[in-house]
Amino acid sequence: MTADEKNRPLSRAKKSRFVKGQERIEIILEVAREVFVENGYNKLTMRRVALMAGITVGNLNYYYQTKEALFRDMLDNILKSYLKEFDKIIEDASAVPEERFTSVIEYLVQDLNTQETTKFFPELWALSNHDPYAAQLMNQMYTAERQVIYNLIDGVNPELKEDSKRELALYISCSIEGMTMFLGAGKSHESSLAKMKKMAAETFLRM
Repeated sequence: MTADEKNRPLSRAKKSRFVKGQERIEIILEVAREVFVENGYNKLTMRRVALMAGITVGNLNYYYQTKEALFRDMLDNILKSYLKEFDKIIEDASAVPEERFTSVIEYLVQDLNTQETTKFFPELWALSNHDPYAAQLMNQMYTAERQVIYNLIDGVNPELKEDSKRELALYISCSIEGMTMFLGAGKSHESSLAKMKKMAAETFLRM
């Protein structure tokens, strides 16, 4: 297999014209996420997902022919859920740019404390170290997040140079992700979450 073939997007879930089919896809993706978070990528098997979703492997293969295609859609689904939350905050017409910026930063820091995020992202980081495909998907997720942060920075300080906005968005993303090891669910400084969330929002806003 050539490098181009390895990087080529795999076939995704078949689009279903029926509500029941779309609902089944959502169930499959949710189960896949649960398996990945609780057991890691190696235990994310088609058989396990089918069993937990209450369907046969044959039924699962109708929607996803490979584990890689399922994994890709699972990550896309997670990214969409974050973008929806960002949109809710950004589309608040009553909020000024500074308030929207602060709300998104606080949301991202608060999210670190969920059991799912505490387990999911470190698992994804580890996988990306030796799996180019996982690294590609992870980069896509973080690129989308940085674009949201960039747009918020632009709203707060439109006069800032483009390169500076990009670098600041990268710095903010790096800083927040680094907090996972300390503020995540059950981690050593979990009790400091509220203070760190407020400190992060105030510090980034002044930059």
